[in-house]
Formats: sequence, C-alpha cells, structure tokens
Amino acid sequence: MGMKLEMKFEYRIVIIYLVIGLTWISFSDKAVSFLVADLDLLTSIQTYKGWFFVVITGFLYFLFLKKHLATLRKTEFELENHKNNLQRAVEESTAELDNAIKKLELVNNKLLFQNSIINRKNSELKMTLDDLKNTQNQLFQADKMASLGILTAGVAHEINNPLNFIVGGVAGLEKYFEIEKVPHNKIHFFIEAIHTGVDRVSAIVKGLNEMSRTNDHLNEKCDVHEIIENCVLILSSHLKHRILIEKKFCAQRIFVKGNVGQLHQVFLNILMNSNQAISESGTISIVTNRFENKIKVQIIDDGCGIEKELIPKLMDPFFTTKEPGKGTGLGLAITYNVIQSHKGTLKIESKPSIGTKALIVLPSNIEVYA
Repeated sequence: MGMKLEMKFEYRIVIIYLVIGLTWISFSDKAVSFLVADLDLLTSIQTYKGWFFVVITGFLYFLFLKKHLATLRKTEFELENHKNNLQRAVEESTAELDNAIKKLELVNNKLLFQNSIINRKNSELKMTLDDLKNTQNQLFQADKMASLGILTAGVAHEINNPLNFIVGGVAGLEKYFEIEKVPHNKIHFFIEAIHTGVDRVSAIVKGLNEMSRTNDHLNEKCDVHEIIENCVLILSSHLKHRILIEKKFCAQRIFVKGNVGQLHQVFLNILMNSNQAISESGTISIVTNRFENKIKVQIIDDGCGIEKELIPKLMDPFFTTKEPGKGTGLGLAITYNVIQSHKGTLKIESKPSIGTKALIVLPSNIEVYA
C-alpha cells in the first residue's frame, strides 16, 4: 500500500525556480550565442533574458505570497469569526449569569424579608408569652393575696372577739375594785400589762386588716407613715433583738392616692428583703421626705448587698439571689408593678458587703396634714 506524499507549495516553487534558473543559465547563453552572431543583438537579447528571468521570478513570488497570504487572511478571518463568536458566547453567558444573579438577589431579598418577618413575629410572640407569663404570675399572686386577705380578715375577726372579752374582763375588774374599794396597787402593773398587750394585738390586727384589703381601685387616701408602721409591726417578730429600725420620718404626715393594701405589700416586701439580707444583726433605716408634688421613701440596710451586674435583673419575675426554697423571685417584680401602677418609680442601689438602698418615689396630690 503506497503512501502519497504531497509536497508543500513553497518547496515546489523553489524547485521549479531552481530548475528553470539552472536551465536558463546553463543553456540560454550557449543557445543564444549559437543562434545570434551580432554582438549588439546578443547584448539586447541578454538584457531581455534578464528581464524575462526577473518577471518569471516575480510571478513565482506573487503566486507564493498570494496563496499564503490568502491562507493567512482566511485564518485571520476565521480567528476573527471565532473571536466574535466567543465574545458573543461570553456576553450571552454573562447576560445569563447576570440574570441568574438578579433572580438570586430577588429570591435572597425575599428570603431576608420573610426571615425578618419571622424574626419580628418570634420577638412579638416571645414578648406576648413573657407578658402572658407575667400576667399569669400576677394573677396567681393576686389570687393568693386575695385568699390570704380573706383568711387574714377571718383570723383578725376571730382574734377581735377574745380581745373584746379580755378588755371587758379587765374593765369589769377595775370597776369591781373601784366599787368595793379594794386596793389594787399591787395588781395595777399587771392590769396595765394586759392593756399594753391588748393594744399591741389590736394594732397588729389593724395592720393585717389594712394589708389584706381586697379593693383593686387606686383611689384610696393612703397614709404612708401609717402603712410603714403597720409593716414594721407585722415584721416585728422577725426583727426584734436582731435588727434596729431607725425611722427618720418627715415632720408632716404624707399621703398618696392609691391602694392601701397594695402599698402595704410594697413596703412589706422591701422590708422583708432587707431583713433577709442581714444575716445576724444590723440596722434598717427608713427615711421619708416630701418635695414639690412627690414623696420619697428610702429603705436602707447594711446587709450583704448585691452585685452591680445583678441589679437590672431584680425586677424580673422569678429572679432571686436567695438560696433555693427561700424565695420565689416574685416579690420585687410585684412590688415594681404596684409602684408603676401608682405612677411611681423604684430604684435599687447596692454594694456587696456594704448594703442596699431602695428608693421609692410616688406622686402626692393630696393635701398634707401637720
């Protein structure tokens, strides 16, 4: 099986040129000299022969260059077309990619918008759940306080009955001693002690009655000093022989418009916290002042104090610094809500190992009595 070899065009041109050139050079001079004897004519023929050779050479170069330039131009044209096609393909791909990016951005923006809606709804749901939880806690506490109020009122009523018997009995003895003219100097001390005990029990019962009032309206005339005195009296069994109560009341009686029972709960909670903050012995100072149309009550203890970073959490429901089983974390949360409902403010300042100050500010638009 033979192989057909095709010689390249430039090689053929060179070979043909060499053959023609060598043949021309080898035989033309001899042939012309043999045929032409005239020297002038021979010179002219030699000249025309040179021109003929140049024309043939130029024609061969022309053919060579034409073919190869045509090939180059064709290649250049194809490359240009390929370049244009490639550029169009790149532009089309870029346009498609841009469209895809725009669609992706639209989808992404839509997802971000929907995500923001979901986050907002989650936040609103969390706030609603927190509000519901706080409301349930307050309702639970209010229900508990209402039940406690009914129980306390019943107990106070039952205590009043034997107190009346005791008071009547002591009055009867005093009248008997007076009618019979029986000297009772020796027993006068004991009768006075009975009177003192009865008065003290009566004051405690009165304080319990004030604290357990179930009226939810905020239109009562509240004597702040009397409420604080009742709370101190109710807590006296926890405080005596251990904690000194310093009362620095302003000279005038101060009143606020609100709910007597709820304000008892406010001062009772804060005083109980101060009591529990003092492990062994200490002092609780109660300072009252009136300025413009506001009253200010400060309850200051020298107990264990609270870390600074924990103070903002004190009003949160169920947050407590007490040991498990010694506090529900609702006391200050309810206290804060009661003070807010009275359009007042509560501020806690504390330093560990130094003590705590609770500052209560309430509006007072009731006439002040000396």
